Amino acid sequence: MHWEEVAGYRMPRRVGGHPALDFCNTWAGWGAPPHPRREWLPDYPHLAVWAQHAGLLTQETCAGLRCGAESGGAAAEQAAEVLEEAHELRTALYAVLLDRADRAAFATVAAHAERAAAACSLVPATATGAAARGDASLARWELSDRVGLALPLLAAARSAAALLTGPGRPGIDACPGHDCGWLFLNPRGRRRWCSMSSCGNRAKVHAHARRRREGGTRD
Repeated sequence: MHWEEVAGYRMPRRVGGHPALDFCNTWAGWGAPPHPRREWLPDYPHLAVWAQHAGLLTQETCAGLRCGAESGGAAAEQAAEVLEEAHELRTALYAVLLDRADRAAFATVAAHAERAAAACSLVPATATGAAARGDASLARWELSDRVGLALPLLAAARSAAALLTGPGRPGIDACPGHDCGWLFLNPRGRRRWCSMSSCGNRAKVHAHARRRREGGTRD
């Protein structure tokens, strides 16, 4: 199964190895014709829950954002705009990760990342948080709740910037599975599928059926 339930919503499993890659993987079937069934982020609540699922937002913050987006009026309009921008960022990020020469896509990612950076504040690091991250930092950069409904979008943009600027950027590959294209870290080049339990197994079944048709195997 390539999805799991989070807060009552179906979310794609985190197979990318990095939140920015998992963000790209909220679309299924890259390179295929658009279809509503390919979209894992059809509305703002899904976007907020995904950010919680990816570890970018707390459960409490996510609940507050969902409540605010569902209050109607101007908030609903803003939520729709944030969702549209998230889709824009996702498409551009996917393009950049597979083609470093795509300058237009890079400019889009950079604009969102710079907006996220400008919304960050330097806050004291708690002992618990530092221990969880395995460091002894005295402070950390944190997105301010003052950005409101834009928080999940900016969290995704910040994650994208972290991946793009990280030292020794690891290998990133796209799953060749039918109607997939999901991205994943592949530093050693030994991984082929986003998941052996989904695309990998489907490919094996199809290959076996093809060999049978061609007379290559017998029961």
